[in-house]
Amino acid sequence: MFGWTNPVDGGRRPDPRKQKHKDPVLLGVGCGLVEGTQVATQEGWQPIETIEAGDEILTFDGGLQEVQAVVRGELWEGSDDCPVEAWPFLVPPGTIGNRDALTVMPRQGILVESDEIMDEWGDPFAVIPGAALEVLGGIKRVKPKGAEEVYLPVFETDQMVFVNHGALMFCQAHWGVSAGLPPKFGAAQNYNMLPLVVAARLLQRGYMGDNFDYDVA
Repeated sequence: MFGWTNPVDGGRRPDPRKQKHKDPVLLGVGCGLVEGTQVATQEGWQPIETIEAGDEILTFDGGLQEVQAVVRGELWEGSDDCPVEAWPFLVPPGTIGNRDALTVMPRQGILVESDEIMDEWGDPFAVIPGAALEVLGGIKRVKPKGAEEVYLPVFETDQMVFVNHGALMFCQAHWGVSAGLPPKFGAAQNYNMLPLVVAARLLQRGYMGDNFDYDVA
């Protein structure tokens, strides 16, 4: 229907009741979907910048979900040059389940699945920050070109959104506060972020042994 693929084996879903790694998902600078990112809708793949409140986007857990609001802003809004730590990463096709090249913000959530995660936390899924991808081959930081924009689609609950023909990105309901929606209290409802050091170590171990399935969240 959409031409997307999902490399996660067997249709398993994360179980938030089993997750013990409770570090909160990172917010603020470094999150969001960079303009040009394609999202799966009922009408097919569309650039994120064309999505408006009321549209429906395909999600990992809940099928098509209505967008409550879209928060938008410049990738870097400071008066000085964008610091290297805030530069997004260019991810080549096929690296983390994406059929097309993908630009990932350093604090954007990425969903990984592995037996090593299951052994340590009792659930095979974990969300890692985009900056952890730097340990993988072929991925590099790219300096923002001019006033690039980032978009934060907001749903009623936290969702994983299909992007760029097979990858996933994490969209947090808390983002809606910036759009004037009632605040969501507590930590992320369905997913929690691994610390950068832990995430990078898992990627290094899993990537060498080809033990991971990758999705962008």
